[in-house]
Amino acid sequence: MLNTLNGILHTLWIGLCALAMLVQTGLLFDVGLPSPWLSGFVFAGAVFAYYFMHPDKKRRYLARGLGAVALLCFLFMPVTTRWVALAPLLLWLLYYGFKKPGRAGLRAFPLLKPLAISLAWASVTVLLPLEPARWLSAAVLLFGRSAFIFALALAYDLTDLEYDRRQGLRTLAIGLGVKGTFRLIDLALTASATCVVVNYAAGRFSWPACAALLGSLVLSGFLLRTIVRQGSGVWKKFWIDALMVLQLGMVALGEGLIAN
Repeated sequence: MLNTLNGILHTLWIGLCALAMLVQTGLLFDVGLPSPWLSGFVFAGAVFAYYFMHPDKKRRYLARGLGAVALLCFLFMPVTTRWVALAPLLLWLLYYGFKKPGRAGLRAFPLLKPLAISLAWASVTVLLPLEPARWLSAAVLLFGRSAFIFALALAYDLTDLEYDRRQGLRTLAIGLGVKGTFRLIDLALTASATCVVVNYAAGRFSWPACAALLGSLVLSGFLLRTIVRQGSGVWKKFWIDALMVLQLGMVALGEGLIAN
């Protein structure tokens, strides 16, 4: 029973993290909470994308059921939002190569694998909650969000290092080694932090939001090392993803300073 509950928690967690990034964009650009249809699409779609081929039957069926929910939500979203949502959908299809998990698609290319993941996440969580007129002003956030997710994707690869080697897969983490991968993670987090400063200088972010984002990125750099090197088993990815929720929490607190 406990294993089943843990499995369900892990399955739903990725959707909650995607929702956290979506909500954060609304806070940063002061557009309020995303609509229920968009929220449902992002939450359910993320769970489906990650677990639709999971070896555990219960988790696989749960993911596929939520895939149907994502499709329903998709049909009720504005037409413009639906068109934009097709871009990450195409990236997802290219990522898997229209085949079962393995060495097909963009996963076969060490650099393209984390890039595809980061671009898909950023486009969904930055562009979808904003009106098209605001996309240009959100370009720096889009790049910064991509860099942040890129860092998390590299940490994912570090947790799968031994498995990927046994499967004969090529990843950046295998090519760069642990130290080299952490250097690239730090570079990605630095790029994300630079984007935060640029947005603050351009008057798009308040100083509390800027401080919260920078603080979360610094914390992420330290915590990723602890999680990857000392974390245990299947919980490693859970805590890596939790850094997205942490970032939302810090931004929400920062924005709360202004409201008060």
